[in-house]
Amino acid sequence: MPTDHGSGPTRRGERGTALVLAPAMVLVFVVLAAIALDLTTVAGAQRAAERAVAAATDDAAGMLDGRAHQVDGAVRIDPIAAERVVRAHLSTADLPGRLEDLVIRCTDTTVDVTARIVSPHIFLRAVPGHQDEALSAPIHVRARLRP
Repeated sequence: MPTDHGSGPTRRGERGTALVLAPAMVLVFVVLAAIALDLTTVAGAQRAAERAVAAATDDAAGMLDGRAHQVDGAVRIDPIAAERVVRAHLSTADLPGRLEDLVIRCTDTTVDVTARIVSPHIFLRAVPGHQDEALSAPIHVRARLRP
């Protein structure tokens, strides 16, 4: 028999609805929070790698070819020294993942560095069908020598 406690009549079949929906809602929130944390970690790794690659590229653009300057007065980048600086800088950088697909291109006035970072998932590794690591979008940085 329906009873009225000031909020309207209740039906017998609706008494346990909130009891079932509350844990399901909590589970959905936990899963969404895990996905958000995981994607935030991957995005943070991408930003950290971008900063490290940009710093390495800027340092490499300062590697001037002293021999060429002595011979003909030209101011240009030494490509061997620039590549060595980029590799040394990135090998000692404290990145939250590992760099892959590192490509360094040097001209007389520019240094282009392209790389990707592979960072581990935190929660998504528990989901079947997902890889344990996430590959970031390509990072491309160019530093230009301005004599």
